[in-house]
Amino acid sequence: MTSLLTNISAMTALTTLKGINNQLDATSNRVSTGQRVSAASDNAAYWSIATTVRTDNASLSAVKDSLGLGSSAVDTAYNGLNSVLSDLQNLRAKLQTALQPGVDRAKVQTEIKAIQDKMKATADSSTSSGQNWLSVDSSASNTAYQATQSVVAGFSRAASGTVTFSKIGVDVNAIKLYDVNASSITTAATSGQVFGTTSLTGTTAFRPADAVAANRGTADFSGTNEVAFSLSLGDGSTATIRLNSGTLASAAANLARVTTTEFLDAINNQIAADTAATPLAGKVSASLDTSGRLTFTTTATGSGTDAEVTILNVAASTGNALVDVGFGAGTPAATDARTGKGTAAGTATGKGILDTVDSGTTFSLATINISNLVGTAGDTSLGNIITQVEKAIAKVTDAGTKLGANKTQIDGQKTFVDTLMKANDRTIGILVDADIEEESTKLKALQTQQQLAVQALSIANSGSQNVLSLFR
Repeated sequence: MTSLLTNISAMTALTTLKGINNQLDATSNRVSTGQRVSAASDNAAYWSIATTVRTDNASLSAVKDSLGLGSSAVDTAYNGLNSVLSDLQNLRAKLQTALQPGVDRAKVQTEIKAIQDKMKATADSSTSSGQNWLSVDSSASNTAYQATQSVVAGFSRAASGTVTFSKIGVDVNAIKLYDVNASSITTAATSGQVFGTTSLTGTTAFRPADAVAANRGTADFSGTNEVAFSLSLGDGSTATIRLNSGTLASAAANLARVTTTEFLDAINNQIAADTAATPLAGKVSASLDTSGRLTFTTTATGSGTDAEVTILNVAASTGNALVDVGFGAGTPAATDARTGKGTAAGTATGKGILDTVDSGTTFSLATINISNLVGTAGDTSLGNIITQVEKAIAKVTDAGTKLGANKTQIDGQKTFVDTLMKANDRTIGILVDADIEEESTKLKALQTQQQLAVQALSIANSGSQNVLSLFR
């Protein structure tokens, strides 16, 4: 009987020790990995969610790298344009000097040639990660050329699992300075567009300088404020859009702080509300351009009447006051309407800003030579060249503005992606991270229990041996 009890005690001690060892293994794993859910067997639901979020973060990391490369390419092109802009200003000064009586134009041409060479060298060397957007070859034989360079800016996962990527486009054709291609290129048809005068969040309606920080960038439609205008297409389709406390009630969570997204959704909802009352449904949409300006764009492209959009302010509803969202806040005459027309597909010169032969001349800025310009005719030609330089300065300045907008958009997206990745890391942490302090304390307790269980098993085993010795 005593032997039986001793064996039962030994089995109990052994079972206890096994249980403690299992808990000890699990706790040790949590302390070493820092995770309480490190495998699907720990918690299938949490493990699945965390794995998906980790996958998303890996994709976002790739997007962040893409944005970094895109930012570098934009910076390189922008710096090149800035350098060329300074050279063009210097070139204009040299040409103006050559207009003075008695100046040796052949010597001035030597200086001009040096400036021309420097601009070409700057454009040729403005390369980042193998990409050069200032000195290109758009000829059909160069299959690697892309008129619009796309920078991956983000991705989204649909409920079905389908992943789509958003991109920021850089129009290389609009900023290139030199192009090997001497033949014409095909230009795509464009939509009709009208733009506000300033970014939507910079208008008075969206309170950019409000004393309360939370109000800035939002509009107050809780009172009598109203935005009212008519949109029409060249084909005669017209609709009146009104945004006030009544029409925004279902679109905005807080009428005192209407966001730009809610504002745009409300406009587009009114456009699409009823094809009978709103004949512009599916034909026009509201959005923000890269500068944040309120923009109305036609769905159709080309030079037809359905690609011609006009906006005109109209009178406010009774008792309401008009506020400006980039198109003024009055009720101007029809002659003050703003119209944006699309353009048909066509062809344009394949050359860049500096190697395009200007209309009315036989040379480009890359090939001008004033050494043989003499007399009245020479002065006239020199004046035409200066005018051509002025046009080039304006075009390069415009190209720099476009790149600046792209840079702002890319930098803003980089900040957003970085913030999103940190938010995802926090989500993963909430789901799977272990409380290290708690687990460390538990580990020490289990180690102590293990030692006690070993001792108990040893005592039980020794008791069994003592009983057996009595039968010898």
